[in-house]
Amino acid sequence: MCAQILLADDDSGIRVGLRALLERSGYAVDEAGSGQEALAMARLETPSLVLLDLVMPDGGGLETLPKLLELDPAPAVVLLSGFADVRTAVRAMRLGADNLLEKPVDPTELLGVVEKVLGSRRVVAERDRLREELCELRSSPFVGRSQALRRVFDHVDRVAAAPNTTALITGESGVGKELVARAIHERSSRADGPFVALNCAALAENLLEAELFGYEAGSFTGGHPKGRDGLLASAAGGSLLLDEVGELDMILQAKLLRVLQERVYRRIGGQRDLPMDARVIASTNRDLLAMVEEHTFREDLFYRLNVLSIVVPPLRERPEDVAPLAVHFLGRFAAELARDLVGFSEAAMEKLMGHPWPGNVRELRNAVERASLLTESGLVGPEHLGLDQRPASAPAPGTGTGSLPPGGSLRLRDMEEALIRQALEACEGNRSSAARELGINRATLYNKLKVYGIGKQ
Repeated sequence: MCAQILLADDDSGIRVGLRALLERSGYAVDEAGSGQEALAMARLETPSLVLLDLVMPDGGGLETLPKLLELDPAPAVVLLSGFADVRTAVRAMRLGADNLLEKPVDPTELLGVVEKVLGSRRVVAERDRLREELCELRSSPFVGRSQALRRVFDHVDRVAAAPNTTALITGESGVGKELVARAIHERSSRADGPFVALNCAALAENLLEAELFGYEAGSFTGGHPKGRDGLLASAAGGSLLLDEVGELDMILQAKLLRVLQERVYRRIGGQRDLPMDARVIASTNRDLLAMVEEHTFREDLFYRLNVLSIVVPPLRERPEDVAPLAVHFLGRFAAELARDLVGFSEAAMEKLMGHPWPGNVRELRNAVERASLLTESGLVGPEHLGLDQRPASAPAPGTGTGSLPPGGSLRLRDMEEALIRQALEACEGNRSSAARELGINRATLYNKLKVYGIGKQ
């Protein structure tokens, strides 16, 4: 739908010329020969923009401008003047005019101003509409309006209503699995208790067991001399998130299964069972059912965790959530950075909507944060988002010119060490990911790292 423009000038010759120019550019134009007529027409037609002559017999632009801006919705107003000075321009801007153009009007300048003013109005209108939607969705754990996300909301409420039920949250990296877990906790009767998260991929097996179960004094080399409680104890009365649960080795899987079945656990070196009073929520970006078939994840633990599965869809499958999320993040960064961030230009929003978001919500958040820092005017343009920048992909382990160790040695030991180093580099130091790429378990990888002295300071 084309924008409606009201052209108010007592000179009919000027009106004819400007109307022809604007209509050739695709705008719908109405005419008024006086300030009073312009005000009456604006009340009836609600134009997007009024081109208002500064001097007219029955009241000029400065008298009519405040009355136009009292309308709901108020139009944008650009004043036209044959003898505007700096003082008049300043007064016009203070009264709320969007711009002031000197007669005779340059056609190119006029069209540029009209497009800029209308574009800014559209950005503000879209921002306000999205903010209204965000206010309506404040009771939801996520920002978004897609049906896929609403199904997630529904499952969150169902799990939250059963404070001891385990839940399995699956989805790609960056979709917000921890946010879903926190929403389950906060909407449940355990909300007053702690929410504790453990990344199962971040620790070696022996450290992971100690972190989860705790240990008695003297039972853990390098541990606290008085022993220490684990996260199962820390989460008592609340919720425990086991993030990347697919990284647990088979021994820890068996121990976790006992915890879930009997709701008791035993500290390392301990001789008695302790009660477990926490809801366990698991999350993963891996296909646990495929791991069950490969005998790398216990089938009984899978079904014990998977009482209710919540699948968080990737952002590319719910594009209608991109705009509200972007506005939400922009509002957050405006507050954090104490900046007046107006919104996204049309070109920027088109860029956001057309991007595939391989990094999901995390990538979107980072793009908006970058734009919040780079924009100088407060209006985010496509150049601020950095979505055209692509880091060079790391070569797959064992491929390319790096497939042989330095010196071109073909000794098995040297090649194995080089392969492990390449896998770690390709996975940015993530040992669990490197182990998967190499087709070995984490324990084997850790042993190899010790043998080759990789990772030592």
